[in-house]
Amino acid sequence: MGLYNAERQARWRAKRGAEIERLRKVAAEQSEQMAEARREIEIVALERENATLKKALAHEREQHAEAKTGAAKAASAFEEKAKAQAMIDGLVQRVRWYEDESRRKGTMTFATASLIAKALHPDAPPSEEVRLEAFKAFSAWKSDRDAAKRR
Repeated sequence: MGLYNAERQARWRAKRGAEIERLRKVAAEQSEQMAEARREIEIVALERENATLKKALAHEREQHAEAKTGAAKAASAFEEKAKAQAMIDGLVQRVRWYEDESRRKGTMTFATASLIAKALHPDAPPSEEVRLEAFKAFSAWKSDRDAAKRR
């Protein structure tokens, strides 16, 4: 039994229509998959960018904190230097007061006593310059003491 040409064409059109419909479904599925893949890629890219921005923000916060810490350290160092200078000034003032009181009362100052002790020390014979300095200091002390007694 032979088929008519019209029947063959109808079968071919039906097969072809089914094939086209199948290919359309496959193309739609692939299009959806590609769209999903693009979304996932965009999500991953955005997550990376977010992580990078978070790191940059954390780094900026650290630098800001370091700058604050640096300023605090500088202020602290300045305060420490000021305290040290105040202590030095106080010590200098006390030494001057002690020397002035020693001269006023006629007692020997530490510097004079040290020069004399160095000149008289038995372990190291003094040079002529050291002996001369000690003698001058002793003479100055003696004249200051005599002047203090006369007051």
